[in-house]
Amino acid sequence: MWLPFRKKALTPAPAVLDGINTGWTAFPVLGGGSRQRIQEAFNVAQSASYAWMYRKSPAVRTVIDVIAMNVGQLDLRLYEEISDAEREPRPDHPAALSLRYPSETVTQDEFVRQMFTDKLIYNNAYALMMPAAGNQISLFWLPAHMVEIMGSSLFAPDAYRVRRIDGSAVEYPPANILHWRGENPEDPRLGLSKLETLRDVVAEDAALQQAVVELANSGLSQPMYGYRPLEAPPLSPKAATGLSEDLGNQLKSINRRPPILQEGTELRPYGVNPRDAEMMESRKWALERVASMFGVPLGMVGLDDNLEEARDLFYTDTVPPYCEDFTKTLNLRVLVRVYDWTDGCYEFNLDEKQMGNERIKTLVSATGRPVMLTNEGRAKLNLPAVEGGDELVTPANVIVGENPKPSVDIMPVQDPNKPPQDGSYRTDDGKTFSKAAIADLIPVGSQLINESERLPQLHPGRKGDLDRQFRNIDLAKAEMERHYARIERKVFGNGTRTKAAENLPWDRWDREFGDDLTRLVEMVVEKEGGIYAFKLGGGNFDMSKVQHYVQAMGSGAAEAINAKIREEIDTLGAVEALNLKGQHVESAGAGLGANATRWAREEAARQSPFPENRVKVWVPDTKRHAAFGGQTVPLGDPWPAGFAPGTAPGCKCTASID
Repeated sequence: MWLPFRKKALTPAPAVLDGINTGWTAFPVLGGGSRQRIQEAFNVAQSASYAWMYRKSPAVRTVIDVIAMNVGQLDLRLYEEISDAEREPRPDHPAALSLRYPSETVTQDEFVRQMFTDKLIYNNAYALMMPAAGNQISLFWLPAHMVEIMGSSLFAPDAYRVRRIDGSAVEYPPANILHWRGENPEDPRLGLSKLETLRDVVAEDAALQQAVVELANSGLSQPMYGYRPLEAPPLSPKAATGLSEDLGNQLKSINRRPPILQEGTELRPYGVNPRDAEMMESRKWALERVASMFGVPLGMVGLDDNLEEARDLFYTDTVPPYCEDFTKTLNLRVLVRVYDWTDGCYEFNLDEKQMGNERIKTLVSATGRPVMLTNEGRAKLNLPAVEGGDELVTPANVIVGENPKPSVDIMPVQDPNKPPQDGSYRTDDGKTFSKAAIADLIPVGSQLINESERLPQLHPGRKGDLDRQFRNIDLAKAEMERHYARIERKVFGNGTRTKAAENLPWDRWDREFGDDLTRLVEMVVEKEGGIYAFKLGGGNFDMSKVQHYVQAMGSGAAEAINAKIREEIDTLGAVEALNLKGQHVESAGAGLGANATRWAREEAARQSPFPENRVKVWVPDTKRHAAFGGQTVPLGDPWPAGFAPGTAPGCKCTASID
């Protein structure tokens, strides 16, 4: 029972219940005047100008400002194109000075920000170009909403009318207006704002913003009403009216003092509470939609924790298209139309923002040596030049000229008969896929391993490593089968007639078989390397570091196998030599699959953190090498057995990396 009534708990009259069902609320929370104000905010946004959307929508302003502010920090430079591959900076050209000092009161950064902000809001940006001293021009930004296009031509305006602050207007010819515009399917003379596509999103965000304000004004409380059992006698209309007023007064002050209830009475909520409305999530969704429309990574607007990745994407995918679009407009309207100069070009210095990502490393890797002079690097740190700093440094491990060898980050095609060219980076002895090693895998009369002698594997990780290696061995055996079929078709193409080995197309077979084995080894290394890179905490396995080495594996193995088969044909004859197919397929397939698998694991360990702490463990396949099982040595050390798992004829042992 609500005080000051002494006998009855509240029983709402039918009129009160109707009021509740039609939206009645004891105080304005998401109802009554609040709902009206929320609806008004939504309606205003639906018909608002683009400037209002930028001014009132936090999502729109956040995204547009993050682009405009970052582009404004970039240095806008002028170059002369000497040739397709050579450009010379022209910092003293009048066109360069015109953009460096747009007017007496505006800096280059401010001018660029103004132009980009208008372009992003309206998809149109305007500047007035007027002659200045020293064959320069002055550039004055014109607010886009104050510029009107005149004329009926479909291709270009006849004039631009600019509205002044006092309401008057002045017209300028197109030659005096720098107009940077986007696309519009209805009028090619004007860009269509992206905010028009986002209007519903902005309107919804405006309504939610107003709803948050209303909830804050009400103390973040949810509408409630008093409930009493239906079996209680109904109240008279006068009593119900008094109770309604008293209930409203008490609920309005619910944040200051709680209402006092008697038996049978309870407070029940109705309407939408802040949690059910998920207003914060909805507002994040609006920011996400706006960012997606303008191509801004979510991390740049606070919606993703990976800020470094977002920053890289921002300066490689988001900013360059906007900058290139603006500079091409400047090239046409300033360099060509004003200065009649077609060999010049404006360009933003994106390297200022990209020095922290992988771009410089990629360029160094691609060229094999530094791409900047010492004094250029020192100048970026505001340090003085040093003697000899204007010559490009060439590392000692790089040879310029014939047979060039790139730096250690780039792996050239290796001679499979020699150790790896990068020295200590790979610690195997270089004989894994050498011709001698491959030849040893398929000796004449080699004894195949009895599969019944296979050892059980109790360790699940070791068993998984061995099982994956068996699958890779089966793939290698299948490639061997296909290659032998290729040889047999040529040798026995006409009945049973044999051909001398020197008359067979060994060069072509070296290429074809080499391509087949390269694809096989590449697949094995990429898959197994990826598994172990993840296992050892190294992230993604970098195939670019081993691509050429893998090619050397495939081509070297193909040449060695073909050389062995050719030798056997010369010595034993084609029929008897090709009868050795079964044992060669088994032994060479085992060696190829096992060695590619083991090498991929060791390479993944080298690419993972702390390779100096890694060890390799021998996992035996059969009783033949059971004595070596469990041998553990550092990653870079040779095996005590004198050979590695999988390198002996028919051996299918493997190695795990810990």
